[in-house]
Amino acid sequence: MKSLLIKFAIASGVVLSLATLTRPVMASSFTVSIENAGVQNAQSSNLVNYHVQTFDAQTAGYSTAGFQSNDGTTNVGSYTNTLIQNADQYGGAGGTGKYFDVNANISGQTVSTLNLTTPESYFGLWWSAGDANNVLTFLSQGKVIETITTADVVNYIAGLANKSSYYGNPNSTFKNQDSGEPFAFINFYDVAGTFDQVQFSNVGGTGFESDNHTVATGYKSITGNIVITAVPESSSVLGVFVIGFVGATSVLTRRVNKKSVLQLS
Repeated sequence: MKSLLIKFAIASGVVLSLATLTRPVMASSFTVSIENAGVQNAQSSNLVNYHVQTFDAQTAGYSTAGFQSNDGTTNVGSYTNTLIQNADQYGGAGGTGKYFDVNANISGQTVSTLNLTTPESYFGLWWSAGDANNVLTFLSQGKVIETITTADVVNYIAGLANKSSYYGNPNSTFKNQDSGEPFAFINFYDVAGTFDQVQFSNVGGTGFESDNHTVATGYKSITGNIVITAVPESSSVLGVFVIGFVGATSVLTRRVNKKSVLQLS
C-alpha cells in the first residue's frame, strides 16, 4: 500500500506539472527578428505550410467588414476593419500594388484584426514607414499571449552600424523617400505554442503600414537578426514543480505518520 501511495503521489505531482506546462509559462513567448535591409519577403524555404497575403487583389479604401484571406483554394482566415492603400512612399512591397494600413487619421480605425483558420506559430510582415507606435497583439482562443510594440525594433535598428540602410523607401519608384523612417521585414516566432488571431493597432497619430503578411504552422529555425529573444519565466516554472513535489511529499508524509501511530498503538 505504501508503495502504491508513493507512486500515486509522484504521478499526481507530475500530472499537475505537465498540465500546467502545456503552454510553458514565459516572460516573453516570442522571438522577434528582422531580415537584412531591403528584404521585403519572408524566407519561405525556412517555413512549413506558409501563406502570404500581398493585398494587391483587395479593393483600396476602408472596410469594416474586411475580406477573406485566401491562398488559392485555401482559406487562411479573414481580416476585419481594414484600410488598404495604393503603393506610395510609405508602403507597397516592390513599390507596386497595395498595402495594409492602420491609420485613425484616414479611416478612424484604431485596430484591425486577422482571424486565422488554423493555429500558426509564425507571422511575418514587411514593416514600412515604421515608428515606435505600432503594436501587434497575438491571441490564442481569445486569450492574449503576447503584445509587441515596434519600439524595440526601432531601438535595435538605431544601434546598428548600417542603420542608414534601413531608412527610407528601398524601392526604385519611391527610392529614399520617407527617409526619416525605417523599413524592414520582421519575423515573429511563437516558440511556446501557437496563435489564431493577430491584432494590429497604433498608439498616437501615426500610421501602421505593412505588406506581405506571412503565416506558417511551423518553421525550421530562427532566421534574421534577433531583436527580442523568448524568455522562460523560470521562477514560475520552478514554482509549478515545487507545488507538484510538495503535494506528493505531503501525501507520503501523512501516510507514513498514520502508519507510525498504528504501530505504536
